[in-house]
Amino acid sequence: MCKCARKMLLLAAMVSLLTGFLWSPAVAEDAAVSVDAEVTLISQYIWRGMVLNEDLSLQPTLTVAKSGFSFNVWGQMDLTDFGEDNCHYTDDCDSRAWQFTEIDFVLDYTHSFDKFTVGTGIIFYEFPNWDHADDTHEVYLTMAYDCLLQPTLTIYYDFDEVKAFYANMAVSHSIAVNDKFSIDLSSSLGFGDSDFNEYNFANDSNALVDFNLGVATPYKITDDITLTPTLMFSSIVDSDNRDSVDERSYNDKTDNVYGGLTLTYSF
Repeated sequence: MCKCARKMLLLAAMVSLLTGFLWSPAVAEDAAVSVDAEVTLISQYIWRGMVLNEDLSLQPTLTVAKSGFSFNVWGQMDLTDFGEDNCHYTDDCDSRAWQFTEIDFVLDYTHSFDKFTVGTGIIFYEFPNWDHADDTHEVYLTMAYDCLLQPTLTIYYDFDEVKAFYANMAVSHSIAVNDKFSIDLSSSLGFGDSDFNEYNFANDSNALVDFNLGVATPYKITDDITLTPTLMFSSIVDSDNRDSVDERSYNDKTDNVYGGLTLTYSF
């Protein structure tokens, strides 16, 4: 059986199990199913400090959740001919404008008790229209504590292509201005083991990866629709990792300020 077929069968099996559980009689009396659909227009696509697209992108998301379980689909669509000149996506150097270059599927279970929240899940990374990236999978464990700054630690392990650990420590604080408007502040620091840094930066050492600052100002247009402008700063931290990025012929920025606009519909 080919690798792609195995992935699709595994994903289908997990979705079937999740769907069966969500609508089983055992959880029928629990909270109703929630569905969130959103679309983000973002000036750059940055992942763990690394610029994957320097131009405008569209990122739609759909999340279905119930009783602590959730299934999420997220996509990255390029809106320009970014990467065409240097054959970033394919050997034929064709433009990937208005095509998806990444689709992620996430299965998650989260449980809260007292002031603690613990979650675990699996991420399927798929890269259609991108010959130079291999599909892969990560599992993760996240832990949060309900106090000032809402500290959250998430540990990821890529068990497929990269076989590496990445950890992210985040803090956040929300300031309610009124019933419709708030100011959300966030910051995070990422750390990668030697395998992660070797794969992404040709740096065979454990090191800090990325530092991020963000401000978002969600505004509730209606009870179901929210519009959220976002401004972010992202920086590669480790000096060896920064040198590796500086030497690239494209996507060579180590410090980036970027922004986006997200429209969310909850039903």
